[in-house]
Amino acid sequence: MASSIAAQLAQLRAKGSNPLDLKAQKIEHSQSLIFDPRVAATQDFDSLFLICHEAFHDLCLLDSRFTGFARSIFSEQSKQQDRAQMTSMQNDQLNVLLEDFLGLVASRLLLKPALKAVEWLIRRFRNLPPALRFLQPYIQSLAIPPRHTIVYTATHNKALFVGINARVLQVSRLGYQYPALISFWAATITEAVAAMLDQSRNGRREIQRQSQEDVVIRIMPTLNDGMSLKKVPDLQIGCYMVLTVLITKSVLRDEVLAALMDAVASGLSQTNHAGLICLAALAQQKESTIFSKKVLRALLKIENLDQIFLMLKSQYRVEKLALGLVLGIIGEFERAQDTSRMSLARLMIEADLVDASSIPVAITSIMSITQSGNLEQKREPALQSSLIDLMQCLEKVWKSTQETTDIPEDDTCLRLQGTNHQHKHLVEGHEESELDKEHISSMTQSFETAMRRIPIQTSNEISFLSQSDSDIFESLASAFVLASSPSFSSCSLSSSCLKQFHDLPVLRKSLMMTEPLYLSFFVRVWCSPYPDSARANAINTLSECLRSPELVTDVQMLLPYIIYGLADYSLIVRRASANLLTTLLPIYCNHEKEKRSHHVTILGRAQIYGQAKEPSKIVWLSTEEATRFIDQVLAAGLEESMLDPYYISRHIAGVLNGSKISRSAQSKHKVLKTSFRQAVFSFLCSHVINTPVFTMKFCLLKILNQVEKVGILSRTKALLPLLSESMGKNKLQCEKLYNEYQVNSGHFHQQLVGTVSPADNDGMKVLKSIIDAGKGSDASLLLLAAHKRIRAIWSSIKPDLQLTFANLFLELIVADTQPNEQEIQRDESIITLQTVSLSTSILQHFIENLSALSNNIRESPSSSKRRRTNRGHKAIASHDDSQSFGFILRMITFVLELVEACNPVEHPQLLKGLFQVMEEILQLEDCSGTDLGYLEVLTMGNILCIVESLEGSSDIQLDQSSMKPNLLIDCLRNTDSPQVQQTALLLISSLASVTPELILHSVMPIFTFMSASTLRRSDEYSAYVVSRTMESVIPQLVKSLHQRKEDLILGTSELLFSFVAAFEHIPPQRQLDLFKSLANKLGPDDFLFALLILLLDKYPDDQDVVQFAANLAGSYDASTQLRTVEKYLAVNLDVLKPKPTISQLLVPIEGDCIPETFVARMLPLVTVILQGEHLIRKTTRALARNGENAIVIRTLYAQIMEQIILLSRKSRQDQRMKSCCSRVLDSLIGLLSTSELIGTLRRILANDENEIRLQVLNSFQQRLTHDSKESKQAHKACLGFLPQLTSILEMSSSLPLKHAALACIDCISEKFGKKNVAVVLTTASTTFGSRNCSPTDRSFQIAVLLCLATMIEVVNDAFIPLIPVILPQTYDHLSVSIEENSKDKGLHNAAYSLIGAVLVHMPWIVTGIYLERLLRLSYQSAGADVGEDCNKSRQETLKLAARQIEPRQSFAALCETWKRAMSEGPNAVMEYLDVFRAIIERQPKSFVSRHTEILTHILINAFDLRRIQFSSRTESCFDGDDVQDAETAMFESAITMIYKLNDAKFRPVFSRIWEWTIDPISKKDQKANLYRRTTFYAFLIRFFDTLKSIVTSYARFIIEDVVEVLRDISLQDEDSKILWRQVMMALQKAFEHDQDDFWQTPTHFSPVSECLLRQLSHASHISMTSELIPVLTGLAVAADSANHHKQLNGAILQYMRSDSALIRLAAVQCEYNLTERLGEDWLALLPEMLPFISELQEDDDEAVEHETHRWIEKIENILGESLNSMLQ
Repeated sequence: MASSIAAQLAQLRAKGSNPLDLKAQKIEHSQSLIFDPRVAATQDFDSLFLICHEAFHDLCLLDSRFTGFARSIFSEQSKQQDRAQMTSMQNDQLNVLLEDFLGLVASRLLLKPALKAVEWLIRRFRNLPPALRFLQPYIQSLAIPPRHTIVYTATHNKALFVGINARVLQVSRLGYQYPALISFWAATITEAVAAMLDQSRNGRREIQRQSQEDVVIRIMPTLNDGMSLKKVPDLQIGCYMVLTVLITKSVLRDEVLAALMDAVASGLSQTNHAGLICLAALAQQKESTIFSKKVLRALLKIENLDQIFLMLKSQYRVEKLALGLVLGIIGEFERAQDTSRMSLARLMIEADLVDASSIPVAITSIMSITQSGNLEQKREPALQSSLIDLMQCLEKVWKSTQETTDIPEDDTCLRLQGTNHQHKHLVEGHEESELDKEHISSMTQSFETAMRRIPIQTSNEISFLSQSDSDIFESLASAFVLASSPSFSSCSLSSSCLKQFHDLPVLRKSLMMTEPLYLSFFVRVWCSPYPDSARANAINTLSECLRSPELVTDVQMLLPYIIYGLADYSLIVRRASANLLTTLLPIYCNHEKEKRSHHVTILGRAQIYGQAKEPSKIVWLSTEEATRFIDQVLAAGLEESMLDPYYISRHIAGVLNGSKISRSAQSKHKVLKTSFRQAVFSFLCSHVINTPVFTMKFCLLKILNQVEKVGILSRTKALLPLLSESMGKNKLQCEKLYNEYQVNSGHFHQQLVGTVSPADNDGMKVLKSIIDAGKGSDASLLLLAAHKRIRAIWSSIKPDLQLTFANLFLELIVADTQPNEQEIQRDESIITLQTVSLSTSILQHFIENLSALSNNIRESPSSSKRRRTNRGHKAIASHDDSQSFGFILRMITFVLELVEACNPVEHPQLLKGLFQVMEEILQLEDCSGTDLGYLEVLTMGNILCIVESLEGSSDIQLDQSSMKPNLLIDCLRNTDSPQVQQTALLLISSLASVTPELILHSVMPIFTFMSASTLRRSDEYSAYVVSRTMESVIPQLVKSLHQRKEDLILGTSELLFSFVAAFEHIPPQRQLDLFKSLANKLGPDDFLFALLILLLDKYPDDQDVVQFAANLAGSYDASTQLRTVEKYLAVNLDVLKPKPTISQLLVPIEGDCIPETFVARMLPLVTVILQGEHLIRKTTRALARNGENAIVIRTLYAQIMEQIILLSRKSRQDQRMKSCCSRVLDSLIGLLSTSELIGTLRRILANDENEIRLQVLNSFQQRLTHDSKESKQAHKACLGFLPQLTSILEMSSSLPLKHAALACIDCISEKFGKKNVAVVLTTASTTFGSRNCSPTDRSFQIAVLLCLATMIEVVNDAFIPLIPVILPQTYDHLSVSIEENSKDKGLHNAAYSLIGAVLVHMPWIVTGIYLERLLRLSYQSAGADVGEDCNKSRQETLKLAARQIEPRQSFAALCETWKRAMSEGPNAVMEYLDVFRAIIERQPKSFVSRHTEILTHILINAFDLRRIQFSSRTESCFDGDDVQDAETAMFESAITMIYKLNDAKFRPVFSRIWEWTIDPISKKDQKANLYRRTTFYAFLIRFFDTLKSIVTSYARFIIEDVVEVLRDISLQDEDSKILWRQVMMALQKAFEHDQDDFWQTPTHFSPVSECLLRQLSHASHISMTSELIPVLTGLAVAADSANHHKQLNGAILQYMRSDSALIRLAAVQCEYNLTERLGEDWLALLPEMLPFISELQEDDDEAVEHETHRWIEKIENILGESLNSMLQ
């Protein structure tokens, strides 16, 4: 229950302030926005409201929206509102009002009225929401919180994050927002969201996605609301910022992105470009391009959207948003009411806003409309035309895309070809007439008009498949397309129109079996890009015609075109083609059955392609072969072809390649004969060559290119004439045909050159001639196709042809051509060589040719001499040489780039040639004076790839003679390029791994150059290069030195010098890692010490270098560090030798350099290393394991100790070196654990050299002082070490050594003495022996005393046997320390320290003579002026004695030592009284009550101090101030005692003291009585003032004596005046605190009043105003009686007629004070006063007259009327 109540109270304290804690309330109230806290603390709410309400009124004048708050938070009632008294609901309502007001006023906080208004809110309604508690430190310190703090809290504190968002939204909805608020919110929330998303990237992918979606859910409501506030555009932009960060830092599902797009769309407007940018970013992240209707409607509402998108495209990616908009418009076509949306889509496509690769998606969408019949059902011509225009626009863009890219032809091409002309003729039909019943006549008229344009006959038309242009085909085709239009079918006019068309004389239908004119027309129609309905109608027409049983002509001319029909994209065309083939199949089968095949004539055999073609060039099938081709090949895949337009191509290609075929599931698979396949292949190839129909040519080429060879006939041999013919064709004519048949020229040329097989030499020659002769732009497409073909078949080309082509390409690339000439050849050649896989032989050929070419411009001097020539001093003399130089540079550059692209790792045979190229480049560089750094990097990079691949490989034997490392050294020496240097170093490092013997003789120049360049760079790559070089070269160097048994330091000294020289230039962040890596590669055990010595020698007295060196050493294990220190010290010892050895190699001492100075510079590093925490920790762990490493560490430690001792011996003449050695020794001792260290110390202390022993002991003592934790082994070892230390005290004559030993004994006793008290006591006995306590050395005596004090604290009561010996001697030491001629503060304080220890642990020993002597010595010390420190030490000891010693013993000692205290002076007396008071304060009341006798005795002795000191018989050492200070302390002690006594106990004490006071000492010595009374009355002043009314009755003791003193006292001497003043002040305090009417009693009042009034006659001797008059006034106040007042007034009035002006003045002043103090009570006696006042107005003394007028004015002020009438 208690805990529950405590918890509730804690909650109350947390929720509200303590009403009784006034200080806290004052502090809270003083917290102000505009006022200083001290001023704010004095203001109440009323005054504050006046100030703030006036400011609020000014705000209302600025903005009327503020007036609504006048009835709430700025009303009069608001002054009374207290949150602590309000309910939770009322507080919530108040918070809403406050937030609204703050939101409105925030934008005006720079105005003073706004600040004052907010001041009212802060002072009256202060409240800090929990989410903002993190601001409390900044509020208290009046500091502005940094933004990163707010961002961090918003990131991790959900309440703050939500609160900020809600606040900004609330302010924005109310219209109170302002730019600063929105910018703060946007920046903070954006950073917070980014931080949240960064934190969500931890864990599995599912967890990450869940975390990211949690962030989206948290911010999404805010974004929805913010983006919907169109009247707050700044807030919308802020939301877009947050949204952009959200989508760029997370991977969101399409559903989430769609929701975000809907939210953005809700806030779009005409001018909101930021919203469009954000929407575009969301669309880019979204996988699907389908947008919601909300997004589409929002986008379509924006005017000139295409222009806005075009403007944004330059900076942002809007392609996917534009695509989604276009697809949305197409998808909404059925519900479209006008053409504006379709126009917008067309404009966006024409403006290239939609990515070209996305065009097929839009085309597919339109195709779905056209195929579903929606286009025909949409009766509005304008809408149909708009869709057709969009389709044509897409077609145009797609064609241009295919021509400029490598996008292959796919469904899109087929769809375009299948619908283009359908749309065209629909447009024409719509332009001529509408397709409803009202316009049938107009349609018929249009058809008739087309028919009239057709001539009746033609004389030169043999076949419409002729190579020559036809004059009537277009007019015939237009009429046929109109007749075949579905519109005619809907009105039953199609059949009549078609019949009319077929009967045209010009077609010569009756001769269709004898000449190809009629059939060729329909073949060309279905192979041309006309509407699907027209093409299908053309095929169906032939089907009807060929159904006649009288067909006696072989129509195999139709077969290639039927194949094209089966491959058409349009389903109705494929069905019609299948129907036609089905029609032909039985006819040919009948011919075969009836054995009539040899009688059948092939239709169009000599005329099908016109008269210009020779019939022998066209290969025909026999009727039997044609029948088999139809039956076994085409019919076998008929059903699949109708479903898949690509199937027929795969099927025929498979048949020609010899694949098995089957006509049904039940039949057996069989392979057609080669002769038959060859015949079919020849048949198709000949038609491909001769047909003018490019669509069919293109279709069959794609099939035939899948067949490499049939029988003995290869594809290249069969189709090479077509390729050769294409090379000579006119470009304009070809483009016309491509446009007519809607064939992509680029794809057609690819199929054309695809006929060339890599195994055919003739075909490859044709390809070479195309590339070699392809100049200008006329043959550009064929040239591009040729290059692509070569890339595709390169791996199959013969090696000799590969080399031929490679040389050709290289010549085209490096040729010095004019601008824009042969750009296509050059670019394509580059692409080809970079794409194909070049063999090693080709690359070798290229590289070998480089040397031959470079010989043309090299000068005659040898290469070695040329390298010695200064760079830039040679130049190419002539223009021809310049051209040659440019050519060779282009050649070298491209070849090297080509080698790099070909992955040199696969061509290790190039290594020799590349080194030769490297040499040629350096020679060219010398000759030309041109920096060829790029070529050098390329060459070395290629060599590097090869060499790296050879590392660790034994398969390839390298020709070391071909490798020239000297070239790499030249690069390092002669270039300033970082890239060249880095690449050269990497290559050197790789060569060192593969062939180290080639590199090692050049190691030093390498590192010299590296230290001057690469080492100084701060980039990461340079660091990698340096690291790689060190890893490869240095280990090989060390290995070589070991093998040759050479001196390691000598062999690597130059290397070390290089790194040390570059140290100051190395970036600081890389220094440690770099030197650590260097030491690791060399071996830290052997080289680290040398590196450290070189560093400190190079940079002497640089503390940063010392610390760096220590950090470098500290990165290794303990044994390595100690071994380094040992070798380091060995070098320093070697320096001091007459003939140094190893030090001369590293740091030769020459000139004026002194070896001792050098060593002094070196040793500080050893100190820092040995003090390292890591080394200490590592050493401790290693020794704790006690393994082999521990043995090594102990050995090294001993060696280092010996070295330090040797250095110390040699440093006696050099103080700096000596000091350094001492610090090293201290650090070394601090390295080992205590138990390990003591074993070493025993060996060192056995040394006879006191200096070393002293240094070791001092270090050990410091170690003991600073060690906080020690093990049990340390305890045992230290205690066991005490005998050896005590032996030093006994045997040694060296005082410093004894001091050090004693300090160690002190530390050991303090830390471990409790573990073995006997050892400590034995040590203490020895320590305090007669020899050690000899007074010859005070400092040692001090140390002994302090050590003994420590031992007493450790062993406590066990020390008792030694106290009788130690304590008297301690007193002796204390006595000596305060003697005049031998004062010693240290000894003084040490003695008191020991005494204090005894008092703490054995206080009962210090009694009797021990205590009295302690007090006497303390008094003597107090009077000896030994200093502040000694005073403090003594006073602390006396306080301790007052607390610890039994009080009766203390009181007895105080009684015995009072006189000694007085004799020693004021300080001794003050300390005596302090001890007395301290004892009383610690005792209970019962003890004080029982011992009042001795206490009274002590007080009486103290009260007699004044008499004794001022007596004429005493030689006083006190002055008046000293006595007064002592009496003050005495009175405090007395008051302290009185507080512990009741009245019954105290009254006898008081009575005794009073009797002692008035008891005359001697009738002759009146001064003695006066001094005692002076002390007593001074005590009464303190007595009455402290105890007040409780002790007023004690005044009866003094009334008679007061009367006597005031009556008999003589005010002529100063002592009498002091007594008189003490009596007056005592009476005043007694009058002041009278609450029991003690002084109203006449027996008390009368004697005192009479004697006091008589004192007025002494006006000439005393100050009435300050001394007497206040006492008389106090008496009048205390004796509050009319009679007493009348008695006093009458006596005073009588003195107004005195002859002495001073007496009259004193009387007037007395009356004035009484009138002022008592007021009307005193003025009741005014009638008696008036005569005297009247007389005094004309007094002879001006002072009296002036004071009388003051009195009159005071009376008039009190009465409120004038006395003039009364005084007349």
